[in-house]
Amino acid sequence: MMKLGILGAGMIVREFLPWLTGPESPFKVEALCSTERSAGAAQALCDQYGVPRHTTSYDELLSWVDVVYIAVPNILHVKYTRAALEAGRHVIVEKPMAPTAALAEELADLARSKKLFLFEAVTTQYQDNYAKIREVLPKVGAVTMVQCNFSQYSSRYHDFCAGKVWPSFDPACAGGALMDLGVYNVSYVVGLFGSPNKVHYAANITRGIDTSGVLTMEYRSFKAVSINAKDSSSPARYIIQGTKGYLLQKSTANFCGGVTFHPYKGKEEHFNLSAGRPRQAAEFHAFARAIESEDMELCSRMLDTSVAVSRVLETARRDAGIRFTTDL
Repeated sequence: MMKLGILGAGMIVREFLPWLTGPESPFKVEALCSTERSAGAAQALCDQYGVPRHTTSYDELLSWVDVVYIAVPNILHVKYTRAALEAGRHVIVEKPMAPTAALAEELADLARSKKLFLFEAVTTQYQDNYAKIREVLPKVGAVTMVQCNFSQYSSRYHDFCAGKVWPSFDPACAGGALMDLGVYNVSYVVGLFGSPNKVHYAANITRGIDTSGVLTMEYRSFKAVSINAKDSSSPARYIIQGTKGYLLQKSTANFCGGVTFHPYKGKEEHFNLSAGRPRQAAEFHAFARAIESEDMELCSRMLDTSVAVSRVLETARRDAGIRFTTDL
């Protein structure tokens, strides 16, 4: 079983660590690396879940493991991914992989040149329900409209309004509603339909960051609309409309829950292949299978999707006038 090291001790790590250290995990969680400031909390996580080692040295973490999972603020993804690849380690990096398409391409090229696996941890792409959507998509007929809504009031929005800026609301740290939540919508659409021909992002911007916005992606024969918000909430809705019916999913793209096909003629069909599993389970199993079987074709295909998503995100942010770092 491959040894996995985790960089970070934040909310996402606390969410998946109980399952990842359990009997169904395809990895052995060998170590957790944190900052000096978070060392106490990180050591407590190690003690709670039986992780053998904790360190505040990234180099030390890399020396202990085969694969590293990078779960740090967005702006640090490139730095630590690059260092891990240079050290000969496979990498799973939280979304977004990079703040720009050029940097995403650089990381993808580096991984390919070293024959290493690099995966962006976008849970949507690996969910069984998402694969089923792709399978039943022809039933809707010719696609005419796609609607995506991932709106989730942020616990840090109140601080932002009061003048305290966390990385998730900092344009210099690749924050904002699009990069935090909208990335899932874009990945959902691009993973099904490929790259759009045109992108437009109408955002609500406060102090240089998009707190919410509407992204339009134009394809040859249909439009896809993505709503993302961190300053407010609404029910999640993912709808793919076509000439013969529509698909409806009432969960956020990162969970990718049950889906119902509503034909204009005939009976409705409902499916939910992911029920009862943590949302990260499918991706971790996919990553482990790919690395162990040396499935570079899957890795390359997913990297192409990640780069395509990065291009949409970068184009959208430029369209909205959001300033961001391009050189890391």
